[in-house]
Amino acid sequence: MAHPHLCLLGGFGFAGGAATAPAFSRKARAMVAYLALQSGHSQSREKLAALLWGGNSEAQARMNLRQALSAIKKAMDASDGGRFLTDGDSITLNLDNLDFDVARFQALAANSAPEDLEQALVVYRGDLLDGFGLKEEPFEDWLRVERERLRAMAVAALDKLVVHYCTTNDPASCVRAATRLLAMEPLREDIHRALMRAYAVQGRLNLALRQYENCRAALQRELNLQPEPETRHLYEDLRTRRMTPQAASRIAASASPSQTPPPSPARTGERPAFRAEPMRPATHYVKSAGSNIAYQVTGDGPVDMIYVPGWVSNLDFAWSSPRLAHVLQRLGSFSRLIRMDKRGTGLSDRNVGLPTLEERMEDVRAVLDAVGSKRTVLFGSSEGGPMCMLFAATYPERTAALVLNGAYASGRWSKDYPWAKTSEQVEEDLAVVEREWGEPADMSNAAPSLMNDSFEREWFAAYLRNSASPADAIALWRWGTEIDVRALLPAIHVPTLIVQTAGDRWVKPEEGRYLATHIEGAKYIELAGCDHVIWGENSDRLVDEIQTFVTGALPAAPGEGILVSVLSLEIAGPPSGVGADLIVRYAEEIRGELLAAEGRQIRRSASGFFAVFQRPTRSIQCAIAIRHRLRHSGLDVRSAVHTGECQERGDDFTGIAIELSSRLLDHARPGEIIASRTVRDLVVGSGLIFEEHGELEASGLPGSLQLFSVSKPGV
Repeated sequence: MAHPHLCLLGGFGFAGGAATAPAFSRKARAMVAYLALQSGHSQSREKLAALLWGGNSEAQARMNLRQALSAIKKAMDASDGGRFLTDGDSITLNLDNLDFDVARFQALAANSAPEDLEQALVVYRGDLLDGFGLKEEPFEDWLRVERERLRAMAVAALDKLVVHYCTTNDPASCVRAATRLLAMEPLREDIHRALMRAYAVQGRLNLALRQYENCRAALQRELNLQPEPETRHLYEDLRTRRMTPQAASRIAASASPSQTPPPSPARTGERPAFRAEPMRPATHYVKSAGSNIAYQVTGDGPVDMIYVPGWVSNLDFAWSSPRLAHVLQRLGSFSRLIRMDKRGTGLSDRNVGLPTLEERMEDVRAVLDAVGSKRTVLFGSSEGGPMCMLFAATYPERTAALVLNGAYASGRWSKDYPWAKTSEQVEEDLAVVEREWGEPADMSNAAPSLMNDSFEREWFAAYLRNSASPADAIALWRWGTEIDVRALLPAIHVPTLIVQTAGDRWVKPEEGRYLATHIEGAKYIELAGCDHVIWGENSDRLVDEIQTFVTGALPAAPGEGILVSVLSLEIAGPPSGVGADLIVRYAEEIRGELLAAEGRQIRRSASGFFAVFQRPTRSIQCAIAIRHRLRHSGLDVRSAVHTGECQERGDDFTGIAIELSSRLLDHARPGEIIASRTVRDLVVGSGLIFEEHGELEASGLPGSLQLFSVSKPGV
């Protein structure tokens, strides 16, 4: 009896051990596919109804959902394959007893052994739900992202096999892997060259020459470009030489002309060696707060440096740009270069909702822990800059230096920060992004020097498409404009380099100068030109400045100043019969919530305490949790949170952040949580609700501090 199986690669297929394949409707197939790829994770009925019946009324969508679920459950029960678990409004599809091709493919493709990669490609019969589609935009968006993700895994497996078969002198297997890879990515010149060399080593000169013509035609048709000089030189060499074994060996080694040609096969008795271009580095993953964060490591320099890009990115696709690849290779020439795709983008987990700045900071820490980097140079460009600033202020002991390029302190216009765009201008920009998504990119702001370069425009558009869906890209752009880290700048005490382009149209030079003025001891360099991206016209000058800065003698780890979020909390008057020392009486409840939020109590009184946290969201969540716990005992809690620099003194902390948190508490009524604007700006994307609550005037502040009342949705 056949084992029950579900196949989604190359099309939809389901069959059980004791029954013929059921005839699912299109919506039912879509639901099975969606739930299968979320296997083990519950999904709400509301979400499923909106995903597949978004154009119907809520009642009709719910009814359609019930009917589809009933049909699927009946078919699966009859087939002994898969089962639904329901818990109130949530639904989970359990596939423990089902052979699921996507799960098998992912497990095999994650390995590096050639035999596992070959088997993975046997399982990968085609794209996810190939040829399948629904006129439901939310489902189509999800399907497009998942297709691209799995397709990228298949491409990566083929990449590894091409290199493996080149280096192990197996041209026949290389031909097979390269041919399939080119069917998926026909514009990969490095693979065209690998295939030409493999044919040449086999003595199939006519096929090698024909492959060049295939390459040239594809580039001309799709990009209106000619092959690269290296490809043309290889073609000329193949065309003009007779393919003796010695000539084959010379051509095979042409990818590395600086190396000594290998001995003649006639003398050694060995098959001639050949190799492809250096492959893209391996992509690794680390878990951070439940999300998979993708990262790559290149270079072996004496200094660890992590590069955090702006907006969206794709680790693999970055190597497809000769200009960007050149920058990355140069950075890796003097450092161990660590790169990551931020959560929600590129090869990291998508569909994770909007992040907070501190979540992304913790993602960086998780990557650094995974690669064993104890002290690292942080290199942040554009929107990646504010997160690097937060990291440098929060973890100074782990920050060797801070490098900022085209970075900003605030994403929205205000009277005291007039260089950023207004809300109206931001929405105008987003409308253009949405309208032109997928078209050759308009480089007039990102890199004016490249705006007439058709290859760069095509590549950048493809890079963006492979980095995020249109909806996610727009949401992340808007999120990036809501960041404001101005209050953190005085808390940064690490060596800092700020590089700014004089004519940058996205981040004005005044914004770079603002950073230099407010970060103690920062070095500011302004380059000529207008390009915002790091691979623009001044890329070599940018790398020169970074290399000079980070390879010099970096100061020792910084001293006692540290950025923390301070929670001050007070329990309102006790009900009759309750002792006066409330903190002692409810110590266990409070200690449990502090531990859960990774907080540290530093001071206490009979009815209140101070605690410090490394993450502002955790401090607010802790205040909400304590308020909820003590409310059941008839007690009202008022609390306040501020983020700022403090000095650690043994078991205590001192500094203006402690004093301001105490002052904020005076503005809180029983049951209320008050937060400063600094906190609000740091937790953009957390889902917390902030309502204006006046201002605080205090000595030591350059102006007034805006206050907000904090709550959670539905609380």
